[in-house]
Amino acid sequence: MSEAIKQMVDEFDKTIQEKFPDRKIKRAPDLIRRGVQEIPMLFAPVFPRKGVALFAGSSDAGKSMLLRNMAISVVTGRDFLGWKYKGVHRSCIFVATEDDEDATSYLLSKHEKTYGDVIDDLHNLRFMFNSENIVSELDSELSIEPADLVIVDAYSDVFDGKEQNNAAQTRAFVNKFKALAEKYSCLFLFLHHTGKRTEDLAPSKNNFVGSQSLEASVRLGIELRVDRMNPELRHLCIVKGNYLGSQYKQSSFVLKMDENFVFSETGDRIVFEYLALNPNQSKLQSKGKQPSDFTEEQHLSFLRKAASEPVSKRKLTSAVMENFTISDQPARKFIDYYIDGEFLKVLEGKPYSTYQINEGELPF
Repeated sequence: MSEAIKQMVDEFDKTIQEKFPDRKIKRAPDLIRRGVQEIPMLFAPVFPRKGVALFAGSSDAGKSMLLRNMAISVVTGRDFLGWKYKGVHRSCIFVATEDDEDATSYLLSKHEKTYGDVIDDLHNLRFMFNSENIVSELDSELSIEPADLVIVDAYSDVFDGKEQNNAAQTRAFVNKFKALAEKYSCLFLFLHHTGKRTEDLAPSKNNFVGSQSLEASVRLGIELRVDRMNPELRHLCIVKGNYLGSQYKQSSFVLKMDENFVFSETGDRIVFEYLALNPNQSKLQSKGKQPSDFTEEQHLSFLRKAASEPVSKRKLTSAVMENFTISDQPARKFIDYYIDGEFLKVLEGKPYSTYQINEGELPF
């Protein structure tokens, strides 16, 4: 665009803005000039820094426990379940509608037996009990003291519509919190429930109770499940993530809860379909997908895309998970298979080795 034309455009925009001061239009060049290269995160790469998210599960899954763990991570600046804290204020508001002050005091004391923080380290963790007008009260509180995260436990208790299955009422309610999230650049996380009849199905964004517009209104949707065999284990399932690759949304993150109701990651992942109640489930879990289930040409076709240039083991594992629709542990078997079969060559380096297809040197 020439300087003369640019000047004419600027003058036109200025005239339009003066004539219509309430106009809310944003032009593409102005947005590009903001220079945003990545979505700002609260806990990278899963939880965005602002917006509305949904965290749901059955009544016995320990949802409130895990969200208190998350709140403590925010105010202490710790990573959460291995996801890096990238917040700004190290401050969190927890709206408690189900646990009273005594119960919360007890549970926080239990958590701290594991964490071992000094009491004053939790100064920026604020609780609101028995809120009558949640939107206006949060608006006021955030104007006084900002926060990275606002947890609302639970959605059903603060919903101000008459019917949770009503799409219009649901959207109107969620939009109030979207406006607050935008105004104060923070994340609102609602604790919610899944339908009782969905517990035997695979994790899905369709399992949330209420109108489908609730799921459609949030950026991030998570389902928490109790392991069928081990009651100490939980499955954190990301069933919706607008800015996440499919490798995050196909397998659960397996968590373990200790005697103080504190969760930690185990490093294991389980494909969603294996969490469903299925007569053939044990057979599926014992075998799963194996490298031998695919032809050499299928493996080569994949590696020519994923490892044509040197790639880290972590990145290659994620590519295997996405391409073959498997969880983390089986994906590692694929990597071992490629190395043992000389599909890949290992390039020694610092601090980590990288991997590249052995094109031209393959024994077949």
